[in-house]
Amino acid sequence: MSESVTASNSTINQSKSKIILPEINRTSELNNLSFPNDAANPIKREENISNLLKEFNLESSKIEFQIINCNENFAGNYDYYVTETLKGISKLKKLNFENALLDKNLYLNINKNEISRNIISQKKLVLLDLDETLIHADFQDEFLNDENHPYDKIIKFTSSDNNEEVSVGIFVRNGIKNFLEEISKVFDIAIFTASTKDYADAVINYLDPNNEYIKFRLYRNSCIKVNNINIKDLRILGIDLKNVVLIDNNMYSFTNQLSNGILINSFYYDKNDSDLYSVMGYLLTYIAPADDVRKINEMFFNFNEILKQLN
Repeated sequence: MSESVTASNSTINQSKSKIILPEINRTSELNNLSFPNDAANPIKREENISNLLKEFNLESSKIEFQIINCNENFAGNYDYYVTETLKGISKLKKLNFENALLDKNLYLNINKNEISRNIISQKKLVLLDLDETLIHADFQDEFLNDENHPYDKIIKFTSSDNNEEVSVGIFVRNGIKNFLEEISKVFDIAIFTASTKDYADAVINYLDPNNEYIKFRLYRNSCIKVNNINIKDLRILGIDLKNVVLIDNNMYSFTNQLSNGILINSFYYDKNDSDLYSVMGYLLTYIAPADDVRKINEMFFNFNEILKQLN
C-alpha cells in the first residue's frame, strides 16, 4: 500500500466555495444487473431469494473493519475521512451484493416501472441523502431551548414502531430552497435516505410541501445493511447509471458505485454553511453537460483511483 495515498484532489472546496479540476481522467464501467423475471412458482422464488439473502448476511457478518463515523466528515478533515472510509469499502467490495439486490428488487417500495413513470423527462437524476446532508434532526435534544441555536422547524410524525407521535427539532442546511429550485430546472430530483419512511416523509413534506421538486423517495428499506452500515446500491433503480449522481455525507453509501457519488461535508447546525451552493455550482457546470457523470466524478474525486492504491 502506498503511504502517499490521500484524497487531496477534492474538487468541491466548501471553505472557499470554488471548484478545482485535477489533471486526471479515469473512467469506470457500468455494472448492469439483470434481475430474473417472476418464476412460475413465485413462492419458490421468494424462498430462493430468502436463502440467498441469508447467505449474504452470513457472509457480511464476517467482514471486520473500523467504521469511520460521519462526524469525521468535516472541512479540513477530508483526506482522513475519505482515505480511512475507503479502507473499509475495499473490504465491503468483496461481498456478493447481487444476492442482497435480488431481495431489494422483490420488496422495493418503488419498483422500476414507478420510477420510470416519475422520471418523465430526459433529465439526469440527482439523488439526495437527507440527514446531515440536507438537514440535521436533534433527536438527542442537544439544542432544546437553546436560544443560540433555535430549530428551523419542529417535525412531528407517528412512529411506525410503536404508533406514538414523535416531535423532533431540525436544522435546515443553508440554501436548500434555492438549491432545489435551481437544480430542478436542469435535473430530476429524488430522495434516497437511510431513515425510516415515517420520519423521512415528515421532513421531506416540510422541505417540499407542494411536491414541486422531489420526484420520488427511497427509504431505509431500499438500502443494503451490512453490520451498522446502510449501502445505497443504485442498481435497484433499473436505469442507466451514467445519468445518476448521489449526494451524501456518508461515503459508505457509495460503496458499489463510487463514481456516482458526490461527497458533501456533514451538516449539523452551522447557519454559515455554504456547501449546497458549492455542490450546485458543480452540478450545473460539470454534471449537467456530461455524457457520463461517472467520468466527471472520477476525474474530480478519484475515489476509484485512491481505492486501487489502497489495495
